[in-house]
Amino acid sequence: MRITVRIIFDRRVLGKSIVVSSDRRKLGKTLIIESLVRQLAICGRTVACVKLSFSGHGPDGISYVPGPPGTDTYLFDAAGASKVVFFKYSAIDEMADTVGSFSFNTDIVIFESNSILNTFDPDFHIHIGSDSVKKQSAEGLELKADIILDGPVTDVNAGRVTQLVIGLMRIGDHSPITFGGKHWLNIHGQPLFGEGRMDLLKAVRETGSILQAAKRTGIQYKRAWVLLHNAEQRLGVKLLFSGRGGVGGGGTIITPLAVTLLNIWEKSEEEFVKMLNKLEV
Repeated sequence: MRITVRIIFDRRVLGKSIVVSSDRRKLGKTLIIESLVRQLAICGRTVACVKLSFSGHGPDGISYVPGPPGTDTYLFDAAGASKVVFFKYSAIDEMADTVGSFSFNTDIVIFESNSILNTFDPDFHIHIGSDSVKKQSAEGLELKADIILDGPVTDVNAGRVTQLVIGLMRIGDHSPITFGGKHWLNIHGQPLFGEGRMDLLKAVRETGSILQAAKRTGIQYKRAWVLLHNAEQRLGVKLLFSGRGGVGGGGTIITPLAVTLLNIWEKSEEEFVKMLNKLEV
């Protein structure tokens, strides 16, 4: 029978909490936590790491000092944790009572545990899954997790997950998730000009030649001519006027409408960039 005992923390002391759980041992929980500690330190955040062990390896009771080299608490400390705790318990209610009394003067507390998720809801939960048989304490945890990944975890994957977690928790300066999109001018709801055509039209205005504009923008001459001609067909009016030689030679100039479209594009491009910058996750 599973016992559920709710832990009540003083959030003014605890700050934010992260729990890292897994289907079984040796899937990379420690690697994830080491990466989190290092990156949070870069963000200027202090971290406490709590390793909980249910009647497993390690000394009985609570230890507030790093263990021998190679142990999880040793690795957390080496990664830059401000405080490390190892707690070996034999019953869920014992763990709940003891952990609920912990007081950490840190910005973040990271718990390595499955069972603690039966007692409180962390600010963020990372779960590492496996195709093999999972521990009983892992049953249903993937349904509670904010992020689920397959183990064993690699250094590269740990780094990516860490950046994502810090961004989603809004701890760092920048979110790894941003908005993007393509800037278009439409005519009657249909695409007319994108960045490529506009750069080409701008180059024609500046060089007075489709050939030179094609060279400047890195587009083949025939392709450049087709792009501009197709735009004229969609509009039903001219965008270019080509001279026929004579005094001063030939060349190509853009029409007043093309000038207007360029001005609209440049103005809307500024607004488009501002809009994307405002849509921060």
